[in-house]
Amino acid sequence: MKIKLYFLFFLVMLSYGMQAQAYKPYKIKSGKIEYELRKYTTHTHFSDNDGVKSKRKEQVPYVEEIINYYWDENGDVAFEESWEVAKFGGDPTPKRKRYEMLWIDDHQYHYDFFEDRLRDDPNNIRMQCRDRFQFYQVTGSWVETIYGAMKKGTVKILGKDAIYYRANDAHDIYVWNGLVLKEETFATTREGKRLRVERTRIATNIETNLLFNPMMFDRTRLENDQYFQTMDKDAVNDFIDGPPNRIWQLQDSGFKLKEGDIILYVTSDAHLGKLKVLKIIKESLTIKYVTFDDYGDVFSQASSLNIPNNFSCELDNGNAYEDKMYLQDFRYKNDDKPLLIPFPTLGFYLVKESRNN
Repeated sequence: MKIKLYFLFFLVMLSYGMQAQAYKPYKIKSGKIEYELRKYTTHTHFSDNDGVKSKRKEQVPYVEEIINYYWDENGDVAFEESWEVAKFGGDPTPKRKRYEMLWIDDHQYHYDFFEDRLRDDPNNIRMQCRDRFQFYQVTGSWVETIYGAMKKGTVKILGKDAIYYRANDAHDIYVWNGLVLKEETFATTREGKRLRVERTRIATNIETNLLFNPMMFDRTRLENDQYFQTMDKDAVNDFIDGPPNRIWQLQDSGFKLKEGDIILYVTSDAHLGKLKVLKIIKESLTIKYVTFDDYGDVFSQASSLNIPNNFSCELDNGNAYEDKMYLQDFRYKNDDKPLLIPFPTLGFYLVKESRNN
């Protein structure tokens, strides 16, 4: 009896693994899509034609967010980042990072920069397609599997023939090779009659079959982001000027790095900043960094800066150079161990607490 149970368990797990491997939501291996998230404000126009007064309402779109979406392995992994560029109603605002999302395995990680909060949600689309795997195999479409939607036609978007689905009364989806090129949500009556478009997410550029640094889809880029994100210029300054037991000054002979290290610095132009080590490989170092100006605003930053082995880097503008030495801040060297070698600036400091996370 036990042998039969073990065999049944083996078959279930084998089936589960085969379904996970077979679920490939996109027909294109890898790429990047740039989106605009458009919302709408209502403008009212009044007219007086020979004493006959009338008014007309018009929905005027504005771009609230700019979004970059990256995928690899036919959609098995994906990463998305968003920047707010306008407030409600369309008033422009300085561009600022709003969120990052990572889809990997059965997880959907979401880091909210506004609320400084990291969530780990289930990857519902992947899980539902796996639960209805036979239907997914027949249709070959995650949209039809999830929503039960039928094809309504095709629409040209960026020169691609996108399949139009009416997912439900309040939601339209336009898909090309499994990739969403446009989504629209609508305000409706209780009976489901559509009244107006409320928001549109539409692709403005698409690149396919790209090669990515593996760090693009690595969870470590989101871990400890809450701690890193809360450190403004004043916090960096307090660390550097505070008790020595909280930081460790890096010597110009070189410091052996670990992924997750948070390092504070003073650049060759005397700007304060912070960096986090995201990925270390023989060929390169990947970091995220923020350099502050004298007023505490962002002077320069990058969410994923790649520094090749034996290249130097300056953090005032986030550039890496093979030969340039003047006004550089550090060199990355990985012969037998990964070293950050500071140039003679005003200092690089490891936040000791980052080694405990």
